[in-house]
Amino acid sequence: MSDNLKCHACGMAMVRDVRPNQVTYQGHAAEIEQPGWYCTSCDEVVLVGRDADVTEEAFVELKARVDGILPPSEVRRIRVKLGLSQRRASALLGGGPRSFQKYESGTDWITRSMANLLRLLDKDPARLQELIDPNAEPPPGPGRRRSTGPRRGEPRRAAG
Repeated sequence: MSDNLKCHACGMAMVRDVRPNQVTYQGHAAEIEQPGWYCTSCDEVVLVGRDADVTEEAFVELKARVDGILPPSEVRRIRVKLGLSQRRASALLGGGPRSFQKYESGTDWITRSMANLLRLLDKDPARLQELIDPNAEPPPGPGRRRSTGPRRGEPRRAAG
């Protein structure tokens, strides 16, 4: 974009700058450093390209925090921690073939139930095996012990 941008509202010169701004959602606010073209005379601001992305990313993070869901960066972090590709995570955990691509790019909102599942798997990644192999026993851990009885669907042995 030209270094000689004129304000479309008042015709005065605009300068490239980064200034404090605020995004809001349901009565909550987040402070951001907003790059853009600022008019030297009036309050007009022009956001181009990446400028608008700064605002959008801050809004997505704020909405996730307020709504109690995971922001895109956390969804990606947990998926990578679990060693899953976006396609494999979608197939295994649900959503649709491109759901994790959309969650991680911020183009689709993750559901609260999916966010809760990811939080649980983040705390105990070994539980992922139970989703991969439904017949697998859960790994031993706090509050859990290995079953010594038959697996689901297997007959019990008579006491002898």
